[in-house]
Amino acid sequence: MELEKGETHGSSVDALDGSTTIGSFDSYHGAVSDSHGHDARGVAADVPVTLRDLVAAPDLQLACASGDDRLDLPVRWSHTTELLDPSAYLRGGELVCTVGTSLTTAEACDRFTTAAATAGAAGVCFGVGDVHDTVPPALVSACSRLGLPLLVAPLGVPFMAISEHLAQRRVEAESATGERGSQLLAELLAHVRKHATTAELMELAVESLGGNLELLEEARPIHRAGVHVAAADDLEVSAMTDEVTLIWRGVGSRPSPSLLSSLVRVLDVARHERDVEQDLRRERAGQLLSLVGDRLADPAALEGVLTEAGLSTTGLVFSVWPAGAARVLASSFGAAPVALGETPSATVAVTDSDDEARAVALALGVVCGLSRAVPLAESARGISEARAAFELARVRDGCVGPEGLTSLEGLLAQQPLERLQPFADQLLEPLLAADRRRRTDYVTTLATFLERDGSLTATARAQFLHVNTVRHRLERIKDLTGRDPLVFADRIAFAIAIWTRRSSAGRTS
Repeated sequence: MELEKGETHGSSVDALDGSTTIGSFDSYHGAVSDSHGHDARGVAADVPVTLRDLVAAPDLQLACASGDDRLDLPVRWSHTTELLDPSAYLRGGELVCTVGTSLTTAEACDRFTTAAATAGAAGVCFGVGDVHDTVPPALVSACSRLGLPLLVAPLGVPFMAISEHLAQRRVEAESATGERGSQLLAELLAHVRKHATTAELMELAVESLGGNLELLEEARPIHRAGVHVAAADDLEVSAMTDEVTLIWRGVGSRPSPSLLSSLVRVLDVARHERDVEQDLRRERAGQLLSLVGDRLADPAALEGVLTEAGLSTTGLVFSVWPAGAARVLASSFGAAPVALGETPSATVAVTDSDDEARAVALALGVVCGLSRAVPLAESARGISEARAAFELARVRDGCVGPEGLTSLEGLLAQQPLERLQPFADQLLEPLLAADRRRRTDYVTTLATFLERDGSLTATARAQFLHVNTVRHRLERIKDLTGRDPLVFADRIAFAIAIWTRRSSAGRTS
């Protein structure tokens, strides 16, 4: 059975061979991860949290009873148990939480701490008030002797709060990693447009990713960036094109293979000799495409650019990409006919179908927006459609075609953000103020609730929360804004506000 310290005070527990097994957070939320702290793909999750971070968290109210010189140890996960020997359920790096149901003798304390230390636990967290009014001196002595940090949780602070804190930090870390990757690619593409060297691009990548980068051509090093200090616990990720291989080495959070694959493509293009005249032609084409898209020039003016690229004028697909992407796109489209235009705010490509554009977007991991196929005379409509799809793609972080514009997000993407911003600010500012003032997560919970189609259960699972916690937060959101997330019309209003806030943030980035 589950025993939550501070929540089941005074209740009895089931005995199993003289002790009680308390289910871990992982098994309690089995749809999220297994009991070994691995995610659904079987990959060990990196939780960049130390014992010192947990002690410093005001909501947890933890204190250090022993081992304050080892509080910088990382905590991978938490495991709640009343077994005298929980080592079979530990994989190293856990904070082992207990209320000491079985820790009634010095021998029991010694057996428990030895098992935790041998399994590589980061420390022990003892909850007072349920079984023991104070931490048993024998437990303090055993932890001190084994160099195992000992934290104390007061009555009223459930161990689940520690698990939720770690889960929230994990989600934040994964989200930050994905955001850093997108920002890095956008920054590198912008520097490619400014004719940055391969070495300069690699230095920028190292500043964002950390670790070391090495670019090789047939096993021969071309460029290196980073500290270049090899360590026994270094991780390694690599990606390659037909000509070069990029290797990242370091410790901690490693870049995803897909991000590294996008990086090596950008670096491969940057290392080739730059064709200044081609860049100028693309800029002139970009100016012309912008004028046509703004209905300030006749679409017939594009005919020369399209004919030179080998394109027909009967069925044209326009696609909009991040600024600075023209060179990378020219390399990625290969032999497929494509006309490219570069503007300060975006890159525009013209193809005779959307198949090539979708394939390139998938291979590069770069966002893009696509139009339907239109004749030359309707180029303005095609460019406008691609621009709106691109705005939506930046929110979804992917490739969006004309079919995506038939949704609410698609409709919003075609509206000026300046028109939507006052509405979003008025609705979300009370929640943002509460989040800043009380360190709550109302906006995050609301966004997750909307993304899960208003399902309390799915929201709780996604945020590692109890359903009642989600329900309470939605009630607070109703109190603060006057709009009820459980009412369909109000939920639409919140969806518009969240979309506008994210779009504004994406435009700023």
